[in-house]
Amino acid sequence: MKEKEIEKIDEVIQHLVYEKISLKKAYNYYHCQRDADQFRHIEDNYGVGTPTSLGFTPLIKKHIDVLVGEYLGFEQDLSISCKDEKTISNILRDKKLKIDYELYEYLRKQLHNIVIGLISGDLNSLDPKIEQELQNIKQNIEKSFISEYEVAAQNILAYFKQSRDLDLRNKMRSLFTDLLITGCCYYRTKPSPSGGNVKFEVLNPLDTFVERNRNEDYLNKSRRAVVRK
Repeated sequence: MKEKEIEKIDEVIQHLVYEKISLKKAYNYYHCQRDADQFRHIEDNYGVGTPTSLGFTPLIKKHIDVLVGEYLGFEQDLSISCKDEKTISNILRDKKLKIDYELYEYLRKQLHNIVIGLISGDLNSLDPKIEQELQNIKQNIEKSFISEYEVAAQNILAYFKQSRDLDLRNKMRSLFTDLLITGCCYYRTKPSPSGGNVKFEVLNPLDTFVERNRNEDYLNKSRRAVVRK
């Protein structure tokens, strides 16, 4: 079984891993290192002229560093949205229970008026004011309802922003710098070894190879990936 796993891993590495020459050149430009081969025909003496040397003016690094600084200067207003079917179903159920409870509480308070209506023989309708108030209660809950799932997730997100162990600010700096230099950035999240926290890992674009699923917008829906370390 172990041999088959190793064989499968070797196959994936063989299919996906390649030298990202263009990305290496982009990082070299950012770190003020010019491609020596690009201008070798000017610097070398081929017997027809005088050899010279070319300087490097670091224009790209300054622009990228300014953009990263501006980005980190914004207070990130991160919010949670639940999209999986199970959670949405639970949220809708909780909302319905909340509406039913609020309607019950209101009708309980208005019980005296309803009893009078029943005694008078009006069994088919409620007082128009009560009916309107019931509609208002429903609409207000529909607009303002926040599920316990979203509250808990938002609290976790606030913790992530402030956690020193997670170091989200510097991780975002690295991700945005990679994005500006290469046009791509990679990260992955997974439970910490203790199981009580989350590990947020920034991956180097030079050492990350993803077989992207063409039918999905997100890389975590890809079938295969290799991270070289």
